[in-house]
Amino acid sequence: MKIAGIVLAGGQSSRYGKPKMFEKLDSQFLYQYSLQAFKKNALKPLIISTNASLSPQFIEKDVRIFIEELPHQGPLFAIHHVLSKTTDADWFFVLASDMPYITESFVKMMLSFVDDTYDAIVPKQSDKIQPLAALYHRSILHKTEKLLQQHKRSMKSLLDQLSVYYVPVSDDEQAFININTLSDWPQSTNTLENKGDYHD
Repeated sequence: MKIAGIVLAGGQSSRYGKPKMFEKLDSQFLYQYSLQAFKKNALKPLIISTNASLSPQFIEKDVRIFIEELPHQGPLFAIHHVLSKTTDADWFFVLASDMPYITESFVKMMLSFVDDTYDAIVPKQSDKIQPLAALYHRSILHKTEKLLQQHKRSMKSLLDQLSVYYVPVSDDEQAFININTLSDWPQSTNTLENKGDYHD
């Protein structure tokens, strides 16, 4: 079983005002935290899904850069594009590029639930699901294509059609904290001191 790691890094960052994936936290770009968690779990291939205007700014040499044919179409479009272009993986671990508290141990924990009887492995906090820190089987490709043809772009519309294993995660899990606006930085700075291993 081969599992790819995908970092979604093609968003407009409209609330932030500039490409937030290239902001630094503790000397690393935000997107590099997701890549690092993948690398420590030996996921291959590693893929960054982005757009043509951002692609020259990624510095990694051991990562595939996939340029979305139509930019700013949302995560479902980006996931479909990656799956349609990648034939050497069975599962795809998807992470957003603005989640600097994703850890090696969180990714390892999620990988332990991979089971080919499901289409997706998705963390869930109480009533809140986290579809951009989740695993998807390549068999969902035709469903993503059909949804896009119907002009349905939400991740919920996809999950509603899949067999999903929801991994219960505590409500105070820090892995899902992301940076959406400049005002998120004070919260982020305080949390950095507590960044560590996953605990359920």
